[in-house]
Parts: sequence; structure tokens; C-alpha cells
Amino acid sequence: MNSRFLHSLIALAVMASVAMAAPFDDLQAAFKTHRATANSQRDEQLAKFDASYSGALERQLEKVKSTGKLETAIPFNEEIKAVKKGQDPLPPLSPNATSELRNMRAKFMEGRDKILKDHAEVVVALIDKMEKELKAQEVALTKDGKLDEALAAKNMRDALTGDADTIAARELVKFSGQHGSGPPAYQLRRYGDNLEVLVFRDHRGKVSMDSPIEIVSPRPNAKKLIATTTAKVLGEFVGAKGYRADPWVAYHQVFDGKDLGKFALSEILSSFKQAEAGENGVRLSMKPAAINPYGYLADVLPPTSSKGTFRISCRYFIPRGNRAVNGFFFVQEVGGPLGGTIFDKTGKWETAQTTAESTHEKGAMLFYLCVPQAKKAIDAAGDSVVLGELKVEYLKYSAFVRQKFGDHGEPAEGSDEPKKQALFITNGQFIKE
Repeated sequence: MNSRFLHSLIALAVMASVAMAAPFDDLQAAFKTHRATANSQRDEQLAKFDASYSGALERQLEKVKSTGKLETAIPFNEEIKAVKKGQDPLPPLSPNATSELRNMRAKFMEGRDKILKDHAEVVVALIDKMEKELKAQEVALTKDGKLDEALAAKNMRDALTGDADTIAARELVKFSGQHGSGPPAYQLRRYGDNLEVLVFRDHRGKVSMDSPIEIVSPRPNAKKLIATTTAKVLGEFVGAKGYRADPWVAYHQVFDGKDLGKFALSEILSSFKQAEAGENGVRLSMKPAAINPYGYLADVLPPTSSKGTFRISCRYFIPRGNRAVNGFFFVQEVGGPLGGTIFDKTGKWETAQTTAESTHEKGAMLFYLCVPQAKKAIDAAGDSVVLGELKVEYLKYSAFVRQKFGDHGEPAEGSDEPKKQALFITNGQFIKE
């Protein structure tokens, strides 16, 4: 037991002895004083610990700078800035962070969490004692017939029990350090591949983007689990800001044979194995007198109700000899080019991509050949583009609650029906944010 905790327990005993003779408003004043003292001690410890970490980082940064390796120095500099700004939690480390920086961060988080947990234990002890004394006051005042005062004591106790800081302190004491071995908090299903994971509380006893996850095993006699993930924490699983995305491929087709896969065409002609500059692909050109030519991929993009961010990648060739067709673009059901991008490089094979968010409740992705307004459809006769490859990947996801669990892992609420599952995360962000 640390000295600060022992000091607080002594203070509790003094407070209790005073409470026996003092009215409950004096008891409340004593409680606030001791709680403020505990908070002040916590803040002082955290400030010293942060300053110590910053100093260690700055010393290490000087060593790294002497090597002349900018990519190694930048993560140290970013960490120093984040600590000095008091960012809590700290942002995820850069992929370029060295193992030394990662170890320094891990030790820092471990020490900081111990300070917070010790403080929470002190606060919970204070709260428990306060609630006990208020209950005793409530009983004594009721016996004396002082019902209004007894009710005031009860209301004060109820307010303390439901206080956000009280709940947070109890959760930190109860769940801190339980992730991995403790019970899950949620079972979530992410939109797209419908992969489900169990979500555990993080090192602070909270559900956050740092929460560890586990893939839910298929039920007996269920279809074999096809979808998978490399994500270890919730932020990676849903593509949260600052976390390395775990992309899911919604569509991928290499056009090297005779199969368009799910890619349907309307008033667009296709011809396979069309060689251009030494590579093959599918040549796409408008039918003569076409009115509304387009390509169509059904249900490949996330709808706005399950908002997500996705990346469209393609390898293509646009002949320089085209008279009217000068590119192509994609839309979600209706509207302008996704990501504001028109693929329009000519004369050689290009590999390009665009990133966009959901723009329509329907998930269809449409492909359009681009013809300038000054040109007529007849001018596009014989023009074409050649697609070699097309891929759609989800980068940020929405996630729904399949099951919520109680403190001991018992099922609390949830549904097997997707339409009845509550939206928990949208486009990589918690709904409450």
C-alpha cells in the first residue's frame, strides 16, 4: 500500500469520527475536501511522471537526431508534443516508431495507469465510507422523525452513487487489467464482411479504440468462417483515425479472361484480351447511339445508414487516339464522381486510386465513360478505355451491437437480427462522439 493511500485511509478515519457528531452537510464538506486532496495528489503525480517521460524522450531524440535519420526522429518528436499537450489517451504511435520508443511508451502507460488506479482506489474508499455514513444519517434522522433531513441525506447518497466520476472510479478499480482474461463488454458486427468480434475493456477498464478484440468462432453447424482480420484492437478493426486500417476487399477483378464477375454493363460493349502496350484487359466502348451507357456493381459500397470510407483502385489504359472519351469515373448510385476523381491519364497503363465516403443509401457503384459536354455521343463511336484490374476496399466501417454483456460476462441485451442491432460505431467513430 503506498503512502498516499495510507494517508487517505487515516483521513477517512478522522472524517468518520467527525461524522458521528456532525450533521450530514458537514459530512459532505469533509468528503469534498478529502476528494479534492486526492485529486490534487493524483494531478501532481501525473505532472511529474509526464515531465519525466518528456525528458527521457528529449534525451533520446538528441541521440536519434545525430544519426540523421528523419523517419526515426519524427515519431519521438510527435510523442514529445503529444505528452506536453496533455493528450489523453495518447495517439497511436507512427508505423515508423522504433522498438525503443514503443517500449518507452509501454512503460509510461503502465506507470501512468498505476497512478490512476491508485487514485481510483482512494476515491472508491472515500465514496464507500461516505455512502455508509449517509445511510447511517438517513436511518438516524428517520428514527428521530426528521423526515425532510432524512430524505435530503438519501438524495445526497443517490446523487453520489450515480455521479459520473464515481462510476468511472468504480469501473477502473473493477476492470483495470482484466482485458484478455476478463469478460467481454460487447460482441460487434461490422458492416461489409459482417465479421463479428468480442470487444474487451482496455487497460483502463473502458471500451475504447484501444480495446482488444477476438474473432467470434462460428456456431456449430454454421457455414465456415470466410472473413477474417489482422486487427488486434477495435480501432484497427473499424479503421478509426490514427489506427492502421484493416481493409476488407469488397470487390476485386483482374480482367484477363472472359469474365466480368459482378461487373454488369448497360449499352457498353466489352471485348476481352485486348492488348495495349504489352498488357491485356477488357476493352469498354459505347454502343452506337447509346443513350445512357454505364457499368454497374450491385451492393458493393456501404450505404449512408452504415456509413463507411472506401478506396477504389484500378489499372487502366486510355488510347490517345480517342476522339471524345477522355476518361471514366465512378459514382454511388447517383451524383458526381466518387472522391472527385476522374481517371484520365492517356497513352500508357496507369495504376490509380481514389478514396471516398458513402454518399447514398443504396450501395451500387456505377461506372461512366467521360465525354466532354462539347462532344456528342456519335463522336465517341469507336472510342474506348481498357480496364486491367478493379478493386474496392473498405477502410473505415460502421459496427453494430450483436450482444452487450454485463459486468460478469452475462448477456444483457442484443439481437441476432441485423435490422434490430443498434449502431455503435459509424465510419470509424463511436456514435456518441
